[in-house]
Amino acid sequence: MFRRFKPADGIFFKQFEEAADILHQGAILLQDMMGKHETMEERLEELIALEQKGDKVTDRIIDKLNETFMTPFDREDIYDLARELDEILDSVCSTVEKMIIYETGKPNQKFREMVDVFTDAAGKVKSSVYCMRHMKTNTVEIMDICYEIKKCESQGDRIYRSGVAELFKNSSDAISVIKWKEVFEQLETALDRCEKIAKLIRGVVVKYA
Repeated sequence: MFRRFKPADGIFFKQFEEAADILHQGAILLQDMMGKHETMEERLEELIALEQKGDKVTDRIIDKLNETFMTPFDREDIYDLARELDEILDSVCSTVEKMIIYETGKPNQKFREMVDVFTDAAGKVKSSVYCMRHMKTNTVEIMDICYEIKKCESQGDRIYRSGVAELFKNSSDAISVIKWKEVFEQLETALDRCEKIAKLIRGVVVKYA
């Protein structure tokens, strides 16, 4: 019983770091798939395995939250951070699944650029999560990283708009345009969630650093 009243900072931060590692691995795998799109369907299982691994980490965080009285920061923020880290990888899986189901074929240059930006953002999310363990001494670094994540999201938005505009301008196949537009939108969702995590972490730092 008394374990509920002992600080569990290390356990939560370790699990957040594990979730961030899994997210970054998924982003790197997505990036690699773009250069080998012909093997995408076979490699989807690798991505799904990562997503399921991430689900288990999220479950452990929530279970620990339910049995712990003293937490390193607000319970709601812990829950939201765990959920958002998990949902980013869900969006990545959905992106690849749509490409396979729709048989979109080789990704164009704009989409590969957007994947690169997302992978960069995922790496920065990982860095910001690792900094949280010592947020009082890493305050400036965390704020800088969160700003960089915001820049990635803005860059991704610009690529999304120009990429979709290019689809409508250059393609005579309306069905192909619709398919790729949905794929672009799914990846944009993943980038939006990276920014949401940056806002969440920034808020935690403001309250507790």
